[in-house]
Amino acid sequence: MFLFLKFQGLFMDGDSSTFLFNLCHRFKMATESKYLALELFDSFMLQHIEDLYNHVLKSGSKVSKMKKDWLAIQERIKSQIHLRMVSCCQIASKVTSHYRIVSVHKAKQFLIDAGYRYTSNSILQSELRILKTLNYQTSVPSVLTYVETILEVLGHNEPGTEVKVYHSVALKVLDIVYMRYKEIYKRLLQVTTQQHTPSSDMRKKFTAVQLDKMLLSVCVITASVYITDQLSADKVIEQLNIITQVPCEDILDLATVIIELVMENFVSFSSTKH
Repeated sequence: MFLFLKFQGLFMDGDSSTFLFNLCHRFKMATESKYLALELFDSFMLQHIEDLYNHVLKSGSKVSKMKKDWLAIQERIKSQIHLRMVSCCQIASKVTSHYRIVSVHKAKQFLIDAGYRYTSNSILQSELRILKTLNYQTSVPSVLTYVETILEVLGHNEPGTEVKVYHSVALKVLDIVYMRYKEIYKRLLQVTTQQHTPSSDMRKKFTAVQLDKMLLSVCVITASVYITDQLSADKVIEQLNIITQVPCEDILDLATVIIELVMENFVSFSSTKH
């Protein structure tokens, strides 16, 4: 685990997820591809920043020069962020699809349309940089993978369960979860610690919760069931507890936060339409 582990998920929130999801939609990528692209982008950016930060620290330069170098590197990172997102989409498309991949030509055209002038070689080098930084570990199970696997087991254990309906709603809930990622875990931390401003020690211990994809996937399913059919929620929670061993109390805590934010998002969307 690297130095920036406590920041995992930092690049999944808000603008990053919205931009990546829209990008994947433009490239007509499969649903699983967009979640993988987001996982790759988050993992790459954290490791990339750590690598560059360590490089500056080990340079042996004076503190003033290190600060200046680090500021310059930060600006370069910001200027390349859309290129990195496109590269993550390219990699994700290759991992998840055999026929609909994001080619260099497609990537270059998108970047041109967005106002960026990158050569084909620069795009290839960016893709290679991400692969090397991630040590070519690109088959990262996304939360969607967990959601679909758990739903399959749920449907097997309880044949009458509306698995297809829950899956359809879960995809929409999952999008909102990523777009409000930091807010969700901020609220959950406050709920679990009963502190409006949790201590740094509490935040440090909470890191494991943020990294728990099983917990998040179970709670996305729970929220989807509640939204679809409140009367079935308790029964499904019991089944999810049996399948995953995630405590019912933990499921309720995070699922409640997710449902609240989904409803807030719905109200906000409805008000803008009127």
